[in-house]
Amino acid sequence: MSKKIINGITIGLMIVGLTQSLVASEANKEESLATVQHNYRMIGTMNNPDKEIQLAAVKQNYRAIRYIKNPGKEAQVAAVNQNYHAIEYIENPHEEAQLAAVNQNFYAIQYIENPTKAVQLAAVKQSHYAIRYIKNPDVEAIKIAQVQMIKK
Repeated sequence: MSKKIINGITIGLMIVGLTQSLVASEANKEESLATVQHNYRMIGTMNNPDKEIQLAAVKQNYRAIRYIKNPGKEAQVAAVNQNYHAIEYIENPHEEAQLAAVNQNFYAIQYIENPTKAVQLAAVKQSHYAIRYIKNPDVEAIKIAQVQMIKK
C-alpha cells in the first residue's frame, strides 16, 4: 500500500477513536452527575471532576466540598453560601469564598489560614473579636478592631 493510503487510514482511525472517546466522556459525565446527585460523597472517588460536577455535588450538600481536591471558585462560593463552615474544608480558599464566609459570620475567619486584607477588614468591621482569630493581622484591621472596642 502506498504511504498516502496508510496515512489516510491512520487519520480515519484516529478520528473514529476521538469521536468514540468524546461520546464515552459525555456518557461518563452524565453518569458522574447522576452519581453525585445521588450521593455527594462519591465526588471524592472521581479524578478531577469538572466544574459542573463539583457544583452538582455541593448543591446537594455543602459538605461535598471536603471531598473535592482543588475545588473551583464557583464550587467554593456555592458551598460557603450554604454554610460558612464550608470554608473550614477548603485549602487555600479563593478570596470571594473567604468574603462570603466572613460576611455570614465573622467567626469564619478562624478557619482561614491566610485571610486577605479585605477579608480581615470585613471580619473586624462586624466584630472586634474577629482580631483574635487572625494570625498576622493587617495594621488597618487592628486599628478598626481598636476603634470598635472603644465604642463598646
